[in-house]
Amino acid sequence: MGSEDIVTALRRVSLFSRLSDEQLRWIADHGRQLHFAAGVRIAAQGDPADGLSVILEGRTEWTRRVGAQEVHAATLEAGDIFGELILFLNSPHPTTGRAVTDVRLFRLETATFWELLRVAPVLMRGLMELASQRSQPHETGSRQQPELLSAGQLAAGVAGELDNPAASSRRSAARLRETLRAVSTRAMALGEHGLSPAQRGALLALPREAAERGRTSPLLEPVARAEREEALGSWLEARGVAEAWEAAPVLVASGLDVAWLESVSTRVGEGLLGDVLAWLVAAVTCDVLLAEVERGTARVSTLVEAMKAYSFLDPMPAQEVDLHEGLERTLSVLGHRMSDGRVTVERQYERSLPRLKAEDGALEEVWTQLVLNALQALGERGGHLRLRTWAESGRAVVEVSDDGPGIPKDLMPRIFEPFFSTKPHAAGLGLDVCRRVVERHGGDLRVLSEPGGTRVQVRLPV
Repeated sequence: MGSEDIVTALRRVSLFSRLSDEQLRWIADHGRQLHFAAGVRIAAQGDPADGLSVILEGRTEWTRRVGAQEVHAATLEAGDIFGELILFLNSPHPTTGRAVTDVRLFRLETATFWELLRVAPVLMRGLMELASQRSQPHETGSRQQPELLSAGQLAAGVAGELDNPAASSRRSAARLRETLRAVSTRAMALGEHGLSPAQRGALLALPREAAERGRTSPLLEPVARAEREEALGSWLEARGVAEAWEAAPVLVASGLDVAWLESVSTRVGEGLLGDVLAWLVAAVTCDVLLAEVERGTARVSTLVEAMKAYSFLDPMPAQEVDLHEGLERTLSVLGHRMSDGRVTVERQYERSLPRLKAEDGALEEVWTQLVLNALQALGERGGHLRLRTWAESGRAVVEVSDDGPGIPKDLMPRIFEPFFSTKPHAAGLGLDVCRRVVERHGGDLRVLSEPGGTRVQVRLPV
């Protein structure tokens, strides 16, 4: 079956029905077909996650081993999908699957699956809903039940978080396509005026000026914004600009005002003003829509990365760990964020701390997240980042602190809440991931904050 045949087959699958031809071809080009004769095992309970699979033809049955018995779990047929839940959890297959008839699968490997969520973010909600449904275990005695129920709650949360940025990006992209056509049409209309070299130069400078004003202008309060839109709309209407009141909010959002438009009128002349402003509004609208698409896709990308972090929360082999070596590796990796000299790093290490039996990689993820949080709290102004270690009642304590603004008291009860964050474009899962890792090591994580600084303490048994 060729690439186009795969595209046709995928289009019949409900999950993929909303994708564009380009997205479907990307999937077809990045996956592979697998064939299983009737009676052949497709996957065994306990096998590692091997990708997202779509059944193109045939019927399969899946069973779960409970004690000495094989219990029927599900029957999956052409058009069904499997593997998404264990990819999100980075867990093994919970069931064994066999081909009842001859079966043909289309499979995306694990790395390709994560890339797919970037290429086609609209799939995330459907996959998370499917994962949530499957996370309700059929056997209440299964040892995986707490983890799977947690995955279901997480799936519901991620699906909800994805709604706004994904929908906003789709709407903005659709409007952007139409607006680009308008820019071309209005540029051609301007060309018919027989512009002088000076006029052409003035026109070419306008979008750059507008973009710079949009980048540097402070956000307006709602009342001030409404007043500026009123003034600008009246100014446009008085000069016969079509759709003046629709154009005004776009121009104001880009930091433009009547004074700047007056300067445009002076540079290009009253005769060109109507066509110039119509073209400029379309060009500025393109910039606004592109920014909306960027924000939406950035949010989706952040959530994908957060889900990847959650998927690698499974325990790793424990080994002898030196806490200070892990902290220093973290500082080395994040050194580029402190290379401008605005952040001063202070170390207060109790070098006599014993080595711990722990998951080195998982703990380094904790240190990385805590240091990143501190750097983000310090922001552009910079400040002091301090790392301390000490012994306390049979435990090793690691403290990461900053002298940033601190966390407001009313927000402190929510800091471990999944998807809650005061930082733009953040997933709001970092502290929750850190807490889970620390508690898995038998420790605890505490956050102490007041105006002028925040301290995060991790206590681990020695």
